[in-house]
Amino acid sequence: MRLLLCCIILFVAKASADLPTFQKCCPERLNLIKVVVVTNDTTEVHYQCLDSDVEATYNISRIQFPLIFGDDIEVKYGIPPDCDLQLLPIPKFQDVQSSNSICYDRLVANISNGERKHFIPKIVALQCVTNEIENEESNISLVKIRKCCPRGHNYDTKYHLCRKKSENDDEEWVINQVRNSDSTNLIYEVEVGLHCKLAEYAVELTEDKFTFTLGGSMLNIEKKYDGDISTSYQNEWCIDREINNPKKQTVARVCTRNCTNYNAFCLRKCCPVGQHFKPFLCGFKSRCVPNTDDSVLFDINRFLPSTKDEHSDVYGIRTSLDCAESRLALNISSEVDHHELTEKGDLLWALGVTPNYCLEAFDFRHCNADIMVTGVTCLEKLDEKNFKLSFTLMTISSVCLALTLLVYCALPELRNQHGRTLICHLCTMLLAFGCLARVQYAYIDSSVTCTLLAYGIYFGFVAAFAWLNVMCFDIWWTFGNVRSVRPLRKANAEKKRFIWYSAYAWSSSILLTVITFLLDKYPVTPYLDSNMGVNRCWFGSLQNHKDDWPHYIFFVIPMGIVTCINFVLWVLTARHCARVKSEVHRLQAGSIGERMKRRFRVDRAKYVLTGKLWVVMGAGWVCELLSTVAGEPKWLWDIVDLYNQLQGVLIFIILIFKPKLYYLARKRLGCSRIPIDTRLENPDAQQNGTSSSGRTSSTLLSRSISADDRVSTRVSVPNNAKKK
Repeated sequence: MRLLLCCIILFVAKASADLPTFQKCCPERLNLIKVVVVTNDTTEVHYQCLDSDVEATYNISRIQFPLIFGDDIEVKYGIPPDCDLQLLPIPKFQDVQSSNSICYDRLVANISNGERKHFIPKIVALQCVTNEIENEESNISLVKIRKCCPRGHNYDTKYHLCRKKSENDDEEWVINQVRNSDSTNLIYEVEVGLHCKLAEYAVELTEDKFTFTLGGSMLNIEKKYDGDISTSYQNEWCIDREINNPKKQTVARVCTRNCTNYNAFCLRKCCPVGQHFKPFLCGFKSRCVPNTDDSVLFDINRFLPSTKDEHSDVYGIRTSLDCAESRLALNISSEVDHHELTEKGDLLWALGVTPNYCLEAFDFRHCNADIMVTGVTCLEKLDEKNFKLSFTLMTISSVCLALTLLVYCALPELRNQHGRTLICHLCTMLLAFGCLARVQYAYIDSSVTCTLLAYGIYFGFVAAFAWLNVMCFDIWWTFGNVRSVRPLRKANAEKKRFIWYSAYAWSSSILLTVITFLLDKYPVTPYLDSNMGVNRCWFGSLQNHKDDWPHYIFFVIPMGIVTCINFVLWVLTARHCARVKSEVHRLQAGSIGERMKRRFRVDRAKYVLTGKLWVVMGAGWVCELLSTVAGEPKWLWDIVDLYNQLQGVLIFIILIFKPKLYYLARKRLGCSRIPIDTRLENPDAQQNGTSSSGRTSSTLLSRSISADDRVSTRVSVPNNAKKK
């Protein structure tokens, strides 16, 4: 019996001798502090273990997570006695030595003359300062593990914060979740929290989609989607229990710059995890404060894009927002400040899409209000010079349009069929550019005024395109229609035709505007809700975005159809113009031949003029379409904007800078000695003969001579008009 007992003792002693030895400075579950006492002549440094007495003396809270040792390590405790100690940091958790003259522990506080200094806990070694110290390698590795939440808390993946729980997950539970069965001779240092770098996101990975194992101090992550397995290692990570999962599965948070590695939807939070905004004086000016209860929740569901599949979400959270100028808090309850997240995780708001934003919970309970999660974005300094330049150019265009309209209204010779359509076109362009100039001048506080200006711009441009369509149709009708009209009925026919033109142009413009207004006032679907005057004095949707359908449906597409029709009419008119020109050259000299040539020249001038207007308006529409598709390069769109803003100046040059109009203006102002032909006052009163030639009656004999042409020519009633 004694022999058996001796064998057991020898076996245990031999086994203990084979185990690696680790010398811990403080007793189990206690940590180390550094105490410095500075006097006039000396500086004393000594080290103490953070027990209850030291905790009360220096008012230090005991660190929750101590060092955890593996089963295959023999642990000894105690600071080397009777020697001067020197502090040795251990940057990497390895090369642990076994000796009575050195110990290791976690240094958690630095006390100087009774005052606690800022200090980041770390593993250190205390070694005796001697000339000869024999240390033995113990083949022990120190491994750092982070728990996401403090003791008594678990992580909530729904609201992205740590919350209190009833169960107590100690440090051993954390280690068991990632411990590798092949790991031996390990000492685990458990810390709390995750500290990602400024540009990194903390991505939340759950156990049902990923598996986690430990490889030294690095987390081995395997993700499995349809058999696809990939492995990555993270230097900064933490794990915890998922509080809102009935299976109590593990969740890992890892720091990364590239969210696509985990197919994660990444967004930004203003305050650190576990904090929220506390407003001052019931406004949006706030500061970050810790959560004191579970009532302040970071609920972001209302900001997520509708296309996101909530059952397969992996989220990444990045904290803080640095702005060059200042911050602007958006009120999610206000329609004007409506904002949401795009599929890429950027913020979509009234001024566009920006990655410079953050979301946060604002606690207004002290103001007799609710807790509100809303967005904060950087308020960049606006380029006031560009707005002033746009206002100046649009004002110049408006003045040029007004002068052109004044000239055409003041000269009776210009108020023929073509002139009347031009006057209507100028009126609508003046309305659109006048409203645009006011919008560019300054910010409009009144939503009603902004909405009225938006509809003024919309109706002006729609009607301008409609009247340009009338002019293109009229010039095509002049050259291409085959008919014979009695001269005495010509004036009445043109008046009736202008009435039909007016009915088409005004009714179509008013109808399209009313439909847009009704669908905006009583929305049926977001695709038809224009939101005029919301966020800006135009369509409320943002260009080149999924919500831009109203802009396309009510403006871009209708104006594109009109522009294409005008182009077709212009091309057909060119063909008829070439045919009529060949007919005119075949006529012999005579009164009818000369009159037909003059009519052809006048109609061709109208055709060229209409083509110029179509180019001006059509190019503006093309630019409007392209700007909704591509926003780069910026310098090109600066030129395009300059062109659009100067459309009024271009129209002024096209319509006013003509020698014939200069002559008419001089005659009307009495600056010319040549008397005005009275026949110019009533050009439709002349009776013109008709031709028996079917080829010429189609366009030439059915038209009276234009007032512009009569300025430079004198026409008498032909004597040789043939009778039928």
